[in-house]
Amino acid sequence: MSEMSERELRLRRTAERALHDVRIPQPFDIAAFCEALSVKRGRKMVLRELPAGNGLNTPCGLWIAYADEDHVFHVRATSQRHRTQVILHEIGHMLLDHSSDAGRSALLAALPSGIAPSRVRAVFGRTDYSTDQEHDAELTASLLGELVETLPIAPASSMHGVLARVDATMIHPRKDCR
Repeated sequence: MSEMSERELRLRRTAERALHDVRIPQPFDIAAFCEALSVKRGRKMVLRELPAGNGLNTPCGLWIAYADEDHVFHVRATSQRHRTQVILHEIGHMLLDHSSDAGRSALLAALPSGIAPSRVRAVFGRTDYSTDQEHDAELTASLLGELVETLPIAPASSMHGVLARVDATMIHPRKDCR
C-alpha cells in the first residue's frame, strides 16, 4: 500500500470530520446522503439536473452556493456511478470551502434559467481538473465514496429498510445493525 501524501491526509481528515455522526440508509442513496449531510452542516442542499449541454466546455456538475443553501447540479445522461461522483465532487468543493473568481463570469452566464446571478455567493463548475482546487475536490469525492462505506446505518422506517436490516443481521450476526 502506498503512503499517502500530506495533502491527501489533509483531505481525508476534512472528509472524516464532515461525515462524523452522519448516518445513512442502506443501500446507499446519494439523495439521502446529501440530506443527512445537509442536516449536519445546517445548510439545505438541493440536487438538480443540469439542462442539456451546449458544447465541450459545459460543466457536468455545478455547485451554486447561496447565502442560506447549496444547489448541486449534475448531468442527466450518465450512469448512476458517474452522477454520484459528480455530486460528491461538488460536495468536495463545499467541504473544502473553495472560493474562486476563475471562470465565475463564464459559469454565471451558463447558469440554468431561473437562477438569479445576483443571489449566487459562490459557483464552481466541473469542466476540467487543471487547478489544485479541482484536483482536491475530485480526490475528496473519491475519499467520500470510500468513507461512506464505513458510516453507521440510519434507522430504517420503510419496509424495505427493515428487511435490509434483517438481511444484514442474518448475514453478519455479530454486526451492530442499529
